[in-house]
Amino acid sequence: MNIGYLIHSFSARAGTESYVYHMSMAMAELGHNVHIISLTGKGRWDFEAFDNRISVHQVELQYDVFGYFRKLEPVFPVSVWRYGRSIRRILPTLVKDCAIDIIEATDWGMDAWAYLPIRQVPVCVRLHGYPGFKGEFESKLLKKWPRNYISWHIQRKHILNADLVTGVSEAYADFVRQAWEIKEKEIQIIPIAVDLNIFRPTEASRDDRSILFAGRLEKLKGIETLAQAIPMVLKQSPRTRFYFAGVDRPYSTQKTWSEHLIESCGRENIVYLGSLSTKELIRYYQHSTICVVPSLYEPGATVAFEAMACGCPVLASRVGGLAEIIKDRQTGLLTPPDDAAALADGLIELLRKKHWRQELSQKALESVRQKFDLNRLLQRTLVAYSKAIETFRNSD
Repeated sequence: MNIGYLIHSFSARAGTESYVYHMSMAMAELGHNVHIISLTGKGRWDFEAFDNRISVHQVELQYDVFGYFRKLEPVFPVSVWRYGRSIRRILPTLVKDCAIDIIEATDWGMDAWAYLPIRQVPVCVRLHGYPGFKGEFESKLLKKWPRNYISWHIQRKHILNADLVTGVSEAYADFVRQAWEIKEKEIQIIPIAVDLNIFRPTEASRDDRSILFAGRLEKLKGIETLAQAIPMVLKQSPRTRFYFAGVDRPYSTQKTWSEHLIESCGRENIVYLGSLSTKELIRYYQHSTICVVPSLYEPGATVAFEAMACGCPVLASRVGGLAEIIKDRQTGLLTPPDDAAALADGLIELLRKKHWRQELSQKALESVRQKFDLNRLLQRTLVAYSKAIETFRNSD
């Protein structure tokens, strides 16, 4: 099978881009050919070991007449329009030249919306989700006229017109049905998969008091809640060190979140690691005492999956996909979102109970192996692709 992954950005090593990276390698190992189509990232990833089965195609944006269109961005989603029209221009040729059988596009990027009306092959929209959508929906900004409403309408058509829609969790699929008013659309749940050959425990002992946060340092990921909880934890456990891996974001106009945390809690307790490679991140999963995922909302929970697969106990917010994959006090610990006191209490409890941490991590590892192993979910994905291709061809 020749598979095309259509993704807005392919230069970072987290979230949706990490998903495409690992899925591409897994598909190539099974003998399939993969074409990654993106605005960024050509040559940034190491695929040399896959005998030319994986190709990255970089798209150039069109339709920017002396920057005039960009002036309309506050009232019209110009960037979405330009990207969509550029994809519509180049994708038909790529599909033909590379004999692509199916395209998978991300939901938040609305990657295939302009290509769908002229598609030569079936299109799968993968509901990875953007946590901010939920906040915009609850605050009634998702459909605010004019710019947000136009984006909402494009997104709705993008999902409705797709030949196949898959979602990372039941929670996020339910939210999408409600927010974009598409209750009639079938959504197949195929959770985020973990490659257990890469993400696995180590026999080396774990640090006694190290807590890992992996993700963007921003409010949606719960960094503000964690920042409030850290002093409470340090009061009970002064030798605890917090490690932060991910893109740093502004705390204020003068400083970033990592700078604020170091300034308020001290360099002896706060370590900012920056953006890590997969190999480096796995090492921290394997050696950390706890992985904390305090997100305000999380559609799919990639970090939790990865940490669990590496045998690291997870404390997470009781939201979205996190609440689906973690059984509270059985395969991890769940606390209410945006509740610093509850978060601190949970971290302190886990730090004090070594045997319980070991029990949680063992049960979590068993759960990942049974439900979220890459090989299992890869086969489900291929079956869904094959059915979509057959249906599309029979409809001609």
